[in-house]
Amino acid sequence: MFETDVIFAWLGGIALIAAMIPHQVRLIRICCLVAGGFAVVHFGLNDGAGIGFALSIAFLAVNFARFLELYHRARRGVMTREERELFNHVMKIEDPGKQSRLRDLMMWEDVPAGTKLIKQGELEPPLIYIASGRAEIERDLAIISECGAGEFLGEMSHISGERASATVTVTKDMRIARLDRDALGQLARSLPEIGKAVDRAFNRSLAVKVLRMNESAR
Repeated sequence: MFETDVIFAWLGGIALIAAMIPHQVRLIRICCLVAGGFAVVHFGLNDGAGIGFALSIAFLAVNFARFLELYHRARRGVMTREERELFNHVMKIEDPGKQSRLRDLMMWEDVPAGTKLIKQGELEPPLIYIASGRAEIERDLAIISECGAGEFLGEMSHISGERASATVTVTKDMRIARLDRDALGQLARSLPEIGKAVDRAFNRSLAVKVLRMNESAR
């Protein structure tokens, strides 16, 4: 028979694995909260106030704080400036409910200059929206273009299913949002109007890149 603390350890591990399954950030946070709760009980039974107990408390507290942040943002409908620009002007999606569904698929981050966001030949490259900053696009060791605010990266591979056709390196510090490719595909299938809006945004981004490369070639 397993001892009680071991059972809670197994339950915590299962909850962490479950956190890798959903695509919505809120569900991931809930699974992490459950895992943190089981970890607190496990270490509390096992070593009282040891380092494992302290770390599990910290893990639980951080996830609880982030979950509350998501909850209050959803209740208030508060969006950052970058999110408003993306939804209202780039994707042209005005429905708050649809905006909320898309927000759950995005992770915002700041990226310093010199970072390679995508490598040529990469299988399933990340799908990225650029809120600010600049990057250069390189193919076969030659700089062919650049990209900046309001554009997407990885959209061609997302549409075609092919490997990344170029390497993208940040040249000016960026603020970006990474979109979950699989979850976005599922959402587009369940809500076709979102799929159409996203496709239009991707096509406009691709058109801008093609026009820029043609101008560079001339």
